[in-house]
Amino acid sequence: MSINPFMMPFLFDYHNLKSLDELVDLVIASHLMTGHATGFGKLIDEKILPNVFGTVKLDSNYRRNTKPFNKSCFDEIDHYIIRNDGKKQLLSLKAGRWTIQLTMAVQLNAAFHVILNNHADIVDEIVVGVFYGKKEGLTDKYDILRGINRGANHDVSDVTDKVYVYSGREFWAWLNYGEQETQEWILTGIIDALKEEKIHQTASVLLKEFTDGVVGKYENDIRDGNTLDWYKFLKKING
Repeated sequence: MSINPFMMPFLFDYHNLKSLDELVDLVIASHLMTGHATGFGKLIDEKILPNVFGTVKLDSNYRRNTKPFNKSCFDEIDHYIIRNDGKKQLLSLKAGRWTIQLTMAVQLNAAFHVILNNHADIVDEIVVGVFYGKKEGLTDKYDILRGINRGANHDVSDVTDKVYVYSGREFWAWLNYGEQETQEWILTGIIDALKEEKIHQTASVLLKEFTDGVVGKYENDIRDGNTLDWYKFLKKING
């Protein structure tokens, strides 16, 4: 776990903390939230979509052994979907509104343009799917990747007739042939799994061990009597 020593005095004061233990709890919670978000994204991408909806996950092994998916223009394509009617779709999966920035939006547009022009035999359309958040809340980057300029004139190609963006309920419904209750079914599955596995029992023990370990690691280097010495802490982290 990486700790920014310059931020610690601010966090301690801003959150009105009273002890090193409280500071460690806050830092660990922040650290874990990043990991939780990454892990949940992998759950959706690597488990739920292939195993529940029958998508083909374009992982490194599949791409390496399957042409033309080994080409760089497919780097941001996560899944290949062949519908019951034979329609072939490529899916680029995103977590939320802030997942892509301007540079990536322009790069996605260029890649989509290459795919649609050079590999039209394997794809009928490309979908950028955002698994949480409403479409109206997305940034303009999701327009730019389709070749729509808003204000500034970016070097993008118009691919709006073959590239679509679906977000939130709209995405889950698209994935499941228009079934509007799909996202509720996904949430029910998650809740039922949590009840069955009771992960909080194991997690609480591991979290306490982790917290105690972090406190023990820094306690002697930051305490100065009843106060915390931020300069000692800085030296511990930065040398």
